[in-house]
Amino acid sequence: MATLAQFLKTSRMTQQAFADAVGVSQPTVNRWLNGAMPSWGKAAAIERVTGGVVPVASWVAEPSSEAS
Repeated sequence: MATLAQFLKTSRMTQQAFADAVGVSQPTVNRWLNGAMPSWGKAAAIERVTGGVVPVASWVAEPSSEAS
């Protein structure tokens, strides 16, 4: 499972080109790269555009390993 940043680097796709493919603005892609979480619909679009390289599951926070 790759991150969005890894996908953009390896694919050499610009933030603007990716934004156009997903249907958002470039600043939105930049926010995602800086930790913002996309809506579930946009996460699904990201998975589709990346061919599954960046799956919806990559946006779900890992549960804490600390005991409660």
